[in-house]
Amino acid sequence: MRRPAKRTAIGLWPLLGGMLVPLALLVLVFSVADHRLLAGRWPFSISNAEVDAYAALLDLRPEDRGEARAEIYRFGGSKKDAACLMDHTGPGWTDRWFEADGYGDSVEVRRLRTVEGGFVVKFKRAEPFRAQRHIVLMPASVESMRAKYLEVLAGELGLVTPEVSFVRVIACGRDLGLFRKEERIDADLLEKQRMADGALFEQGYDARRPDHLFPAFDDDTTAAAMLRSTLRLARADMAAGHTNALYHVVDRDAAVGRLLMHVLERDGFQEEDVFAYRWSEGRLVPLYRSARNATDVGVNDGPLTWDPLLALLSDVRVREALRARWEKLLEERWRLRERFLTMDRAWLPLLAPPGGLAMARARTARMHDELLGSGVAALDPLKVLDHQLVDGPGRASFEQDTTAVQRYWPALDDARSVQRIVQRYKASVLGDTIIFPRGRYQVDEDLVFPFGKHVVLLQGARFELAPGVSVICQGSLQVRGTKRNPVFVRALRAGAPFGVFAVLGDKRISCSIRGLQLDGGSEARICGAYFSGQFAVHGAAYTALVDCVIGANAGEDAVNVKGGRVLLQDCIFENGMADLVDLDLCTGRVLRCTFRSGRKDSNGDGLDVSGARVLVEACRFQGMMDKAISVGEASQLLVRTSQFDGNAHGVVAKDLSIAHVIDNVFTDNGLVFAAYRKKPIYGGARLMRYPNVYNGDQRQQEVDAFSEVTSVERMDEKVLRIFAAE
Repeated sequence: MRRPAKRTAIGLWPLLGGMLVPLALLVLVFSVADHRLLAGRWPFSISNAEVDAYAALLDLRPEDRGEARAEIYRFGGSKKDAACLMDHTGPGWTDRWFEADGYGDSVEVRRLRTVEGGFVVKFKRAEPFRAQRHIVLMPASVESMRAKYLEVLAGELGLVTPEVSFVRVIACGRDLGLFRKEERIDADLLEKQRMADGALFEQGYDARRPDHLFPAFDDDTTAAAMLRSTLRLARADMAAGHTNALYHVVDRDAAVGRLLMHVLERDGFQEEDVFAYRWSEGRLVPLYRSARNATDVGVNDGPLTWDPLLALLSDVRVREALRARWEKLLEERWRLRERFLTMDRAWLPLLAPPGGLAMARARTARMHDELLGSGVAALDPLKVLDHQLVDGPGRASFEQDTTAVQRYWPALDDARSVQRIVQRYKASVLGDTIIFPRGRYQVDEDLVFPFGKHVVLLQGARFELAPGVSVICQGSLQVRGTKRNPVFVRALRAGAPFGVFAVLGDKRISCSIRGLQLDGGSEARICGAYFSGQFAVHGAAYTALVDCVIGANAGEDAVNVKGGRVLLQDCIFENGMADLVDLDLCTGRVLRCTFRSGRKDSNGDGLDVSGARVLVEACRFQGMMDKAISVGEASQLLVRTSQFDGNAHGVVAKDLSIAHVIDNVFTDNGLVFAAYRKKPIYGGARLMRYPNVYNGDQRQQEVDAFSEVTSVERMDEKVLRIFAAE
């Protein structure tokens, strides 16, 4: 059969029908089909953006977005680079004008190297933006909700993580759309998270990259050397069969949380993790930052370079803790889903394209399932984390680092270590307790007690420490002296300060110190930690000092307590070079204590309180060359029935702290009260002055524009209840 040579023209109606029928079918599909099906994976490499575009055009179902609005960030021009933000080309910082609700100032802006179209904004140190020094802005879409969900999960697992939100960016009058905004992890963020002693670094996992062998610090070379040496020693011990060498080097709770985030994300360990090396604990703490360029990589079964986070899994206690926390997380999925839905209601009306709200909800519902669904419940986290750890190129250089750092963790020869201490100092052992009876003990090299071993000093024990030598207890400490028969800790040679007499705890131990007379110390870096007090307690659940006399230090603090509950009672703190007592991140009471200074070269405080809640009652502060009491960093203080005589400053409140001062006597002080903002990332302070007695003071009060000093006649019972529990 022959075909005709002449082609037949297609009529208009058949042509329109051929176009309208598929269009009608598409409208039917996008207007009737379940959005959860449309939000699934499509064949032929059809992207989510293409599906959303079709849904916006063809989905005829009505939608109600409510009145959702995003905060607006406005950027001005720059003299150094392109006039408008979107035309910014250079890799460095440029000055631009920035405005947001209640804020306007010049800022520095640069391109975000890891995300196209993203920016980093740096604010002036003296005028941070809502207590934030750096923020990161990245173009946002519905998929950006995943970062918000991950923030919630990280917080649930106890990790420090920046807050994620969404803002609208306008530059040169042009709407650039919605951006994901989060605070950059920096020193200011750590300080607000009560980790001011943290040095930030990153650690990667790629066995092909030599730079992932080394903790990458920005600027703290001391911490870098300390950590590299510590990891080298720990790795050697682990190779010798000591599998728990890292247990006291890494914060276990944070490590478990960070490992579980890797499980939830199934991220293949593509990006570097962020850590803080904490000098007060001598430990590294994993933080959380969601991936800049998240990709669906599935589970990576390939080898990774050796790193402390994954290597920690060789300890059976960590594995047990990880499995227990995983089970708890699964039990709480219903509550977390409710939080996800609440965030969807707040943000999806902003992030979804016109006509695409229902599709956006379907897409985020799939994200809920990916993070909290049945597939997650079926995972075995230990199997997901079971990676081979290998030596990448450059390991030999890492191992040959000549930096020498003293570290100690529980070793296979703990019994021999205890025996050496007993033989050298003629101490006795009762179970896990090392006891020092009455006698003279000369310590000419650092004395480090093993983890978990309790130390007891009996009446009449006299410790004489050589210059620069320290004593570190890594279990509970009990000093059983009295006023008439104290325990002494002194420098072996006059004018040659020893290091510190300190406790490095695990947040579970307790310390009871009675009848201790200690002076002649300074400060020290030992066991990976920095101790600013000649007598220091870090990481105890409870610390009590009763009937003690402590002073004449050559370092930053005579006494420094970090963390836990604290009782200071009937003690004398005197003649320090700087601060006498520094209480950080504590709750407690200071009762019937004397703080005095007779040194003309001293320039310290009597009592320095940071990030704490403290009751001071019936105390005496005499001749302090700086502040009798300094309270800062969002602390709460109640001081009553105390005497302040001849101090340069009486009570000073700073940085979001609240001080209540009632029924005290102030005599011959330079300035009685002050309230001000010292650190811009916090803010002003409040000082409530109730009835007190004033005799011969030079000035009553000073207050800056961010703070207030308020006179109040009567104290509210609620204030008393806040401090009564202490």
